[in-house]
Amino acid sequence: MRESGGWSILEQAESLYREGMHVEAAAICHKVLSGDPDNLEAIFLLANIAYARAVWSDSIQLCRHACRLEPSFGFLRINLALALLEAGEWDEARIALDEAEQLGECSARLYYNRGVLLQRQNFLEKARSAFEQALAIDPNHLGSWINLSAVCLETGDDQGALECCRHGLALKPENVALLGNLATAYGKQFRSEESLVWYQRLLELVSSDEQAEVLGRMANCFCDNWQIDLGIACFQRALETSRDRRQQWALASTRLFVLHYSPAWSSAAIAAEHRQWGLHQPLPSAPSQGFRNSRDPDRRIRVAYISPDLRIHAVVFFLQPVLAAHDRLQVEVFCYSDVKNPDAVTRQIRDGHDVVWRDCAGRNDEEVKAMLSEDRIDILVDLAGHSGSNRLPLFAQRAAPLQVTWIGYPNTTGLASMDYRVSDAWADPPGMTEHLHAEKLLRMPDSFLCYRPGGDFPDAGEPPCMGSGQITFGSFSNFMKVTPVVLKLWARILARVDGSRLVFRARGITRERFKIDIAPVFASQGVDPQRVTVLGHARSVVENLQDYNRIDIALDTFPYNGTTTTCESLCMGVPVVVLEGDAHVSRVGVSLLNTVGVPELIARSEDDYLAIAVRLAGDIRQLQILRQTLRDRLMASPLTDNITFTRNLERLYRQIWQSWCHGEE
Repeated sequence: MRESGGWSILEQAESLYREGMHVEAAAICHKVLSGDPDNLEAIFLLANIAYARAVWSDSIQLCRHACRLEPSFGFLRINLALALLEAGEWDEARIALDEAEQLGECSARLYYNRGVLLQRQNFLEKARSAFEQALAIDPNHLGSWINLSAVCLETGDDQGALECCRHGLALKPENVALLGNLATAYGKQFRSEESLVWYQRLLELVSSDEQAEVLGRMANCFCDNWQIDLGIACFQRALETSRDRRQQWALASTRLFVLHYSPAWSSAAIAAEHRQWGLHQPLPSAPSQGFRNSRDPDRRIRVAYISPDLRIHAVVFFLQPVLAAHDRLQVEVFCYSDVKNPDAVTRQIRDGHDVVWRDCAGRNDEEVKAMLSEDRIDILVDLAGHSGSNRLPLFAQRAAPLQVTWIGYPNTTGLASMDYRVSDAWADPPGMTEHLHAEKLLRMPDSFLCYRPGGDFPDAGEPPCMGSGQITFGSFSNFMKVTPVVLKLWARILARVDGSRLVFRARGITRERFKIDIAPVFASQGVDPQRVTVLGHARSVVENLQDYNRIDIALDTFPYNGTTTTCESLCMGVPVVVLEGDAHVSRVGVSLLNTVGVPELIARSEDDYLAIAVRLAGDIRQLQILRQTLRDRLMASPLTDNITFTRNLERLYRQIWQSWCHGEE
């Protein structure tokens, strides 16, 4: 037993510690230890103080000392595990938790902390099991409800996340972590209106420093709810609220992407926003400085593709054909995967192609830059632009001698350090769009895209009008691309084609929102809204493709054209009516249809778009011919000739590499 005086002094230190007076509390502990070096209570309290001050090494050392003094106390090993966890010593943290369990410390606290460790290691199913064990012991363990809801969100169990949040909020109704996860879960279920309600509540509770993050989430939710301009305004508010440089960077980048969905922003205005954004990025070092790459213009060059979308994602449809066909004698290909949760497609890309694979998810930009330097990458290719989880901050730092942006984003990055952008003469006609780009344009001889349908694509059926006697128009593009102007034109088409119907996908559009936002557009053109069918989110690529057999004629969106949806439509034998615009984002359809050889489907004006759709609807025989021949025409076109495409792409790489070697950058 310790002397009563010692207990009294340590109680005072404990009180000071709880009040946040760490220096004063530590001074008392050291005074006690000067006379009693093995005083467990003082050592334990000093370990907690070091932990609170994030001095992990001191906390670990003190916890180990405490464990040696009382080797049978399991809770001491839990504390040791916590410090090891924060220090990144995950294996040792696991051992400490296992030892605590062996000592009989089978508490909710132990299983909760084991879950936290597993969650950080991305062993999500095991983490889920640990949190469930904690809750089986103590159903009121709030931390476990919070973390379990987060694990559910990360693993796609949105309904499970909702249930966890409800349980946790019953214990603490104003817990901001649970409210945030609840809003996120509703958003993932495309229940945007409910999500917005909870984000608004969250905004009332968080500190001023946390409001920018909530506003950013709300902005995305507005966009998902077909309220694009409200979303843009919310992003702007978040930017004005944020004090964190990286957060501002991410918010501004996402806002740039969202501008493409708003009809209120012209191509010139969007380009100006990108340029303005680029001016606020760090000035890059000169391309010729700081790199050890051999300036041999004819040697095998090293090209790295970096993307967060090397998984089940549209980008893969256009990247895999190139990876399969690259010239191994001329180019060594690296894939820098920024995929947080790899899937079967990730493994297929990694194992099915002759590429050097690098996992960079979770690594900061400096670490990735060091990896690129170690690999002596000559050309770094961005496949994300301003889309989610991009690495543009890395490109802003000049991470490779040459930097190129290709698929994944329909516009300039705005970065002075991004040297080139891959396009073609249809998507970016010479003399038309150069002023919209911060990069120099590299134009491919045919399309800037290379597409390869999957082996599981279903066969194209007969046009549905053959059985129903009525024409069905359709669009499976992201509904955020469907502006009120697009919707009105579609309504005009239905008004001109008697008995015709329209089918489109719109995730999360409730009946009430349909009545408020969509039905009146059709009614204003004399079209019964009952002629419009709204489909939910397709559960798989194959299900989405099978639904093309429900439509006769596809209607592309504008000014933000479809890409993958246009390719899929053509592959399923469904003609696509496209409206050309004045920038890359509104000319992708022009590129695709010219490449496949059906330029007659390209409209020059809204009236022309309507006329093409009406003419097709009146020619059933032509619809039959197209249904039977479009896939073959697609497969015989340059769009799917991955060998020729890749040779042309790598020839462009060689040209810019030779220019760099000759000091012409």
